[in-house]
Amino acid sequence: MLRKCFICNSPKHLRYNCPEVKKESQPERPSNSEVQTYFVLPQKGLHLKDITLGDKTISALIDTGSSVSRIREDVSTKIVDQQKFTKKCNILSGIGKSYALTKGTFKHDLVVDEDRYSLTWHVVPTKHLNFEAIIGTDILEKASLKLTEEGVVFHKHEVQKVVL
Repeated sequence: MLRKCFICNSPKHLRYNCPEVKKESQPERPSNSEVQTYFVLPQKGLHLKDITLGDKTISALIDTGSSVSRIREDVSTKIVDQQKFTKKCNILSGIGKSYALTKGTFKHDLVVDEDRYSLTWHVVPTKHLNFEAIIGTDILEKASLKLTEEGVVFHKHEVQKVVL
């Protein structure tokens, strides 16, 4: 049995090679293997908070969907010496099964709304984080958060002393 194209009936090719079929245009791939992705993020509706780490004030996103706090590598090196990072690297996963391999962690105090907290910061490569820092739900061990249209308000948990 002779095979032929279902589109033009030519015996010289099959349908998938038919010159009469309009090929769907595919996005052109870059010639090099490195692709740079840019995100345009609307600032309205994001819960951003100015925090102080050491002598630096930075803007942090409050992310109630993240279980850990992260800081961009370029920001972290201005605050703490890289030698103080733990060498333990973690894989942080996110939306759409995306992931980032951390450069290490460090424990550091932050000041927000005039209260001091201590958090473990996961250092993320600069290209993987659009914000200077992200405060995750790990802060909830130390404070409660109130999200309003005006912003985020932190309320430090009171330490109660038990007298026996």
